[in-house]
Order: sequence, then structure tokens, then C-alpha cells
Amino acid sequence: MLEAHHLGKSYRLGDVEVAALADVSLAFPRGSITTVVGRSGCGKTTLLRILAGLEQPSRGELRRMDGGPSQTGVVFQEARLMPWLDTLGNVAFGLRRRVPAGIAEERSRAALETVGLSAFTDAMPSQLSGGMAQRVAIARALVTEPDLLLLDEPFAALDAFTRRAMQNELIAIWQKKHPTIVFVTHDVEEAVLLGQRVLELEGGRVVGHEPIDLPFPRDPTAAAVNDHRRRILANLTAPARDHDSRVASPAIDKEPSS
Repeated sequence: MLEAHHLGKSYRLGDVEVAALADVSLAFPRGSITTVVGRSGCGKTTLLRILAGLEQPSRGELRRMDGGPSQTGVVFQEARLMPWLDTLGNVAFGLRRRVPAGIAEERSRAALETVGLSAFTDAMPSQLSGGMAQRVAIARALVTEPDLLLLDEPFAALDAFTRRAMQNELIAIWQKKHPTIVFVTHDVEEAVLLGQRVLELEGGRVVGHEPIDLPFPRDPTAAAVNDHRRRILANLTAPARDHDSRVASPAIDKEPSS
């Protein structure tokens, strides 16, 4: 389990200090899927970057409660593939100097099979569609066998059909590997379709959490999905509240459903 205790992150803009996160305390149980939703600038990406170790908090700390070594995979909104490497080379890049070349290739091919791209190992990034490139980015994160997978709006630039296919692909990967997933999105429907709970951020604070106890895969037209979506939207669009009255989300206290 990963726990965040009273995280705060501030930036200096000239003479003004801007708080990107303010007193965020959360728990991310092993094998769970947490989606994080909110308006642009609410602190979603800052939280993810701190969880990934790409930024340090100004206040508070992160703790791993289950001990042992850990591996984190990160997928950004852009695939960020290296244009001079083919698909297999991009996926295997993270294993360079970690394992022998033969093992790196074997694991990279297995990761590409997981995301349905076994037939494109020799393709260059310029030959891939946007959805395919994102699947390569996910394979590149999976090949290191992470126990924590962090995704920052990875499907935002995709068309609706590709986006839905990628959502289903991600759930299939989770059901097969069961990493702990934290998925940032600005799309409330996507948050409900993918999350076992949805954290709602506003002004750098957690202003609500919505447990989603529905089986996968989820139908976006189902009444239960729309009920969750309406509640989250109502909370995020409610009149301004006193920040001091907001309570951080508790941990999930049950085994994640599949």
C-alpha cells in the first residue's frame, strides 16, 4: 500500500506563492484502480508526478506500507516514443543495462502481445496511429513489471472509438497483471468507467471520493454509471466551499473487485 500524508506542493511565481496541492492525505491499496478527476489546474498532474517521484512535495511525505522493492511505470498524455527506435526497441529501452539482451527482448515481445501489437515489432513510431503509439507507451511501462502504474490523461488526444478501445485494453491488462493503478483524467465518464473509486480534486484539495462497486467491463450507457457520473459532476460544480471543511478520501478497506 502507498500512502500520502499531508502532501503539499507550492510554486513561486515572482513574488506570489501558488499552492498546487494542499494537505492531501490518501491511501492507494495494492492492486486497486484509483481515478483522479477535476478541472485543469486542480493539482491532478502534480499529485501524479509526486507519486512517480518526478517531483518532491513541499510538505508531507509518501510511505510504502508493504515493504520490499518497488517498480513504478508512468504513461503520459503523449506517447513520447523515441523516433529512431522501432516498436520493440522503444519497449525494450527501459530494460537496457538491467537484464541481458535476450531476456529484454523476450519480455518486450510479451508486453507487446499484452497490448495487441505483436505484429508491429518492427514498425517505426511514424508508422503507428495515435492509439497504437499509446499502446506502445503502455507496453514500455509494463515491461518493467511495475507494481505501481501511473497514467496522466493517456487517452485525451484519441478519437472516441480508439479511446474506448484503449480503456477496455487497460482494464484487461489490470485484470491480467493487477498492478496498483492511479489514472488521472479530466473526463468524469472515463473516471467512472475505469476506477474502483474516483477522487475529486479542486483547488489542490480532495473535495470528494466516489466508490464505484461495479463489475468490469462497464457500459457507459448503464444507469448505475450515469448515477455515479451525475453525483461527481454535482460535487465538482457545487458552489465554492470553505477549503478547511474538505475532508481527504479514506482508503479502500476491501479487496478490489474485478
